Amino acid sequence: MPYIEASYNYPFVAVSVVVAILSSYVALDLANVAWKTQEKRHLKKWLGLSSLALGLGIWTMHFIGMFAFKLPLPVHYEAALTLISLLLTVAACFFGFVIAHIRHNAWYAILGGTIMGAGISGMHYLGTHAMHLEADKHYDILLLTLSAFIAITISSLALWLITSIRTVKMTRSILIKILLACIMGIAISSMHYTGMAALSLNSNETALMDMHGFMVEGEFMAANLAFVAILLILFPVYAARYENRISDRISSELELLRLNESRLRTLIENVPDEFYIYDMKGAVIDVNDATCDKLGYTRSELESGTVFDFEQCPLAKKFIKTVWPVLETGASYTVNGIHICKNGSEYPVEINMTCIVDNEEKYIFALARDVTETENLKAHLSKLAMTDELTGLFNRRAFISSLDKELSRAKRNNNDVSVLMIDIDFFKKLNDIYGHHVGDIALQHFSRAAKNTVRTEDTIGRLGGEEFAVLLPNTSSNAAHHLAERLRESIENILIEHDGQKINFTISVGIATLDDKNMTSTHLVQNADHALYNAKESGRNRVMLYSA
Repeated sequence: MPYIEASYNYPFVAVSVVVAILSSYVALDLANVAWKTQEKRHLKKWLGLSSLALGLGIWTMHFIGMFAFKLPLPVHYEAALTLISLLLTVAACFFGFVIAHIRHNAWYAILGGTIMGAGISGMHYLGTHAMHLEADKHYDILLLTLSAFIAITISSLALWLITSIRTVKMTRSILIKILLACIMGIAISSMHYTGMAALSLNSNETALMDMHGFMVEGEFMAANLAFVAILLILFPVYAARYENRISDRISSELELLRLNESRLRTLIENVPDEFYIYDMKGAVIDVNDATCDKLGYTRSELESGTVFDFEQCPLAKKFIKTVWPVLETGASYTVNGIHICKNGSEYPVEINMTCIVDNEEKYIFALARDVTETENLKAHLSKLAMTDELTGLFNRRAFISSLDKELSRAKRNNNDVSVLMIDIDFFKKLNDIYGHHVGDIALQHFSRAAKNTVRTEDTIGRLGGEEFAVLLPNTSSNAAHHLAERLRESIENILIEHDGQKINFTISVGIATLDDKNMTSTHLVQNADHALYNAKESGRNRVMLYSA
């Protein structure tokens, strides 16, 4: 098959180089804006614009270079692969910029540049593959490898240089960015034309028979490239207008803040929460009336002291190391602490802090809310979650949790632990004959009797229905048996008056004691439950010890 000779349209070659340089400058300029922002959402937006500008520019340069490649044959482009090649280079540029921003050193620049260069190379050869004509395509592996190496090397170098000059003054950085854009644009063009040199075409009239999918003719592609070039020119215009708009808005807001200082003061003084300002050493600068009223100090007393005179916070002594790095980013910080009144009383507070910089001096604006009611509610809800509502005893979950902790402590200290499992005898019959109201009264009588019988360190729980358990720390089986008997006798002597009747009830008790260091809380409860079963089988109203 005859070799197809190709030539270059040098004006188009020059245009492709200019587009590569222009897109490189726009991308570097937007990346520099992105790296100067402190907000992540703005960072991603600017890096996205930068990547889009560079990706569109490289893609446009590639196809202008393809038009500069003059062939004696008509050329069609596969639309899907052409679009994928654009998305590939934009994505590679984005991730390259993001990685270079993570840490500004050579290694991260090389990693980002490798991803960016690989994406650019991939775009080039994917775009070349999308080209369909009556010829077979062949590649020189050496030149192909060289083109990829050029893309990766120059991308890495450009990223390293742009991250290295962030401290340079703007008057110099513009010139440096122009220089970088020229280097990067020429390098991108070199990569493209090296890749084109790696391509050789052999005539094959049947090659177009392999075309599939939607195809785009060269004239239509040229119109799209013109549109993309306009977009590239509009990027810096948009960026400049956006920066100016933000700058104008900040200036207006600062002016408005100064004009409305008296109104702001009125608002602060009418806030029901404590508001106070202090410097980085903790010296109080200003407070509102609510702060004075809550703490019992005069304004002059507070403003002549430090925030640590009335604020007891776990982070107070480590403020510079822990809180300040967060506030320095512009974010607020919320912490729970304790405020100490002049009379010595204390109350819990939730403090929200924000850092404000004024004339290069840093101040902390704090808003503290009394959360006494909230903390009381939390304690109440926690109690409800752990307590049986009818008897006031621990519920099953709370009892098992206490048993697990005590068992671990007993094993560690080689102490005795005993567990009583208790059932009210014939409780269902009691409910059926006298009603559930009497059953509830019986449960409450048992609860009171058990509380009066056990020690302070013992734990009583209602496991469900008429089933109860008692945890006895540091208690041998004999001592547990003695306590259980006292409880059984106490219950036996209880009389419930209902509709002129006097009703009594009894209990059966099973006892298990920790006698194996490998025993778990589940085993201990099961052993006690087994002893309880034996007590019931033996006639009820009795206490029995577990025996294996």
